[in-house]
Amino acid sequence: MTLSADSHRRFVQEAFPEKPSCAYLDTASVGLVPEAVRTAVGACYEALGAGVRGMARTRSAVEQTRELLSSEFNCAPQDITFASSTGEVVNAVARAITWRDDDEVLVLADEFPTTLLPWSRLPGVRLVTVQPGPDDDRLGALLTAINPRTRLVAVSHVNSVTGTLIDLTALGRACAQAGALLLCDAAQSAGVVPVDANDVDFLVATGYKWMLAGFGIAFVITKPTVREHLSPTLLGHGNIPPSHELAVGTPNLSGIHALGAAARLRHTIGLESISRRAHDLADRIRAEAADLGHALASHDGQGTIVSLRLSADAADELVARLGHGGVVTAQRGGNLRVSPHFYTLDSEVDALLGALSSTSPTAT
Repeated sequence: MTLSADSHRRFVQEAFPEKPSCAYLDTASVGLVPEAVRTAVGACYEALGAGVRGMARTRSAVEQTRELLSSEFNCAPQDITFASSTGEVVNAVARAITWRDDDEVLVLADEFPTTLLPWSRLPGVRLVTVQPGPDDDRLGALLTAINPRTRLVAVSHVNSVTGTLIDLTALGRACAQAGALLLCDAAQSAGVVPVDANDVDFLVATGYKWMLAGFGIAFVITKPTVREHLSPTLLGHGNIPPSHELAVGTPNLSGIHALGAAARLRHTIGLESISRRAHDLADRIRAEAADLGHALASHDGQGTIVSLRLSADAADELVARLGHGGVVTAQRGGNLRVSPHFYTLDSEVDALLGALSSTSPTAT
């Protein structure tokens, strides 16, 4: 779907009638929820209001959501497992792998805690933290660190602080050659940056950021050849041994309805159009902020998160000042983090850049 500026604005107003009047540029924290998602969640509870007689409708919605997500991430519907959060999934994976003595897990040292901590207390497993290379070279640092003891690499597709994007094809190939598994946390890419589940062994995504589905729902896509070797230790009626499934029990049905409604909206707009729109906005912010003298935390330029390097105090002050002026951003790692999505209007970016033009880079 290709829309003019006016048509895009009208579409966003219709799809997001509760969209804040401010310039909302903080999808990396919490994505806006479209009207279609709220309607779908209501339909779920209407079905549940009929008790067991409504379950056929909820089962149908679950299967439709699987189909939509499988198309979006290039996998089979049965490879998708729903969960409540990224943390639940990563911990379940960590405790389902049959580890060997002296196995190592590689994680970048500044990774998001959910991607880092679940590997830290596994008996006999050594967690190796890797410092990113110069200019935030995250891929190069991991490729250099992979060795014969590496059993698994856990990485964020897009770093939540710097916005640097990892080449999953290159990293997945290196892991496969070393006999290592690759787990990707796609919290900051799924829904806006194209992700192919075939590049990794475990692809984990959450609903409340770029997926636009709210809290309480996440999913993992597991390669069938990997899943058949899992031995889950988080157990329940959903994965009675000898099941290899990670699902413990009944998933969040309303959350799955939300994921499905958001996925239908993305498919209606077009996944490529969504990605192009968000990337164009991020590229504009990078270019014009740099012209104003603001330093970029990452020169990667491929993701949709833009981070401007400041001191923590300066970033907090700037985020507060922008907020008072109606521009919503975030401070992460001493950086000003800006994260537009396809629903971001040109006028919102204008407001951000106008505010940045009155901020002295030397003062920060």
